[in-house]
Amino acid sequence: MAGLAEATMPLEGELRVRISWDGRRVEHVTVDSTRPFAAAGLFAGKSPGWVVATVPMLFSICASAQGAAAASVAAAAAGTEDALRPVRELEVLSETIREHFWRLLVDWPQSMGREAVLAPMACVRRLATASREALARAAASVRCDLAAALGTAAAESIYGMAPREWLAIDDLSRLQAWTDRAATLPAALLGELLNEMPRLGESAVPLMPSISTRALAEVVAPEMRLDPGFARAPTWRGTPVETGVLARMQSRPLVIAVSGRCGNAVATRMVARLAELALLLEELAGATPPARRLEAFAVAPGEGVAAVQTARGLLLHRARVHDGCVADYQIVAPTEWNFHPQGALPRALLGLEADDDPSLEWKARLTAQALDPCVACRIEVGHA
Repeated sequence: MAGLAEATMPLEGELRVRISWDGRRVEHVTVDSTRPFAAAGLFAGKSPGWVVATVPMLFSICASAQGAAAASVAAAAAGTEDALRPVRELEVLSETIREHFWRLLVDWPQSMGREAVLAPMACVRRLATASREALARAAASVRCDLAAALGTAAAESIYGMAPREWLAIDDLSRLQAWTDRAATLPAALLGELLNEMPRLGESAVPLMPSISTRALAEVVAPEMRLDPGFARAPTWRGTPVETGVLARMQSRPLVIAVSGRCGNAVATRMVARLAELALLLEELAGATPPARRLEAFAVAPGEGVAAVQTARGLLLHRARVHDGCVADYQIVAPTEWNFHPQGALPRALLGLEADDDPSLEWKARLTAQALDPCVACRIEVGHA
């Protein structure tokens, strides 16, 4: 029993961001992680079925995405297709919607010194508690009802209009008009960012390109197999990249317009999150075709890679199975991409200006929150 208890303890830890500044601007940033990266040792010698059943219990954040990745990589290693893939895709969609609501109505307001908007979260919790059978098989009676309720909640608390209408905003002037009306707290907060801190959190780190099986097989899988440290500091063709909503929404006209003014900054990431949530609600309602969020393939006999687009960005699992047992297992979470030692967060904080320590810590925390870490993030400010 002790072994099972240890196996089901969350694999969490924290990020520690140390900022060194001269009293005016940041001169040096380091990011350290206490995450255990224990997947290989924890799963070695276990059956793939045991791993699939256990993984969702190990992660308090993005459990559905982690479970989908584990099931898909096990099937890929076995040379089969996960029969529950459509259900798992729908669960990841639901999880991403829930996460976006929480970021926009709870985390973002609190990061900017406002009260969280909690009333709509009761509706969001309905999506969390809906069974996979209800979501997958009873679209008319459950999924569409949930989509309608969530759309109403989003209209009232986030967009001030139907999410579909908000998606018609495609340039800076229309966006500015929306924030000026400030019918909702997210609109008001975005207005503050655009008017007072348009380039806060700007990073020149490239955005992750669109994910395809070919790109994963040619670019990512070889690095995962050959580099034991890849899970701690992943790169794309040797370069740190930013994953998440901004990378996925980078081709949207409004995101392009905001990026042209602000760069890849906090404000741009918030616009991207607003855009993606509206698109996901359309998808949940059946108004648009379902997007593909899960890729899995074999890289060798008994070895597979799975990739899931989660709320926070690209999640990777790699498994090698020998004689019916896991011989090697890797997990690369989105946080490892964005909080890479030379990644989006350090690059965004380097050169950041502030009047005093509390102001610097506040700006750094807001920048980190916009990049959406999946663990606690501790900011430590020191003087050069």
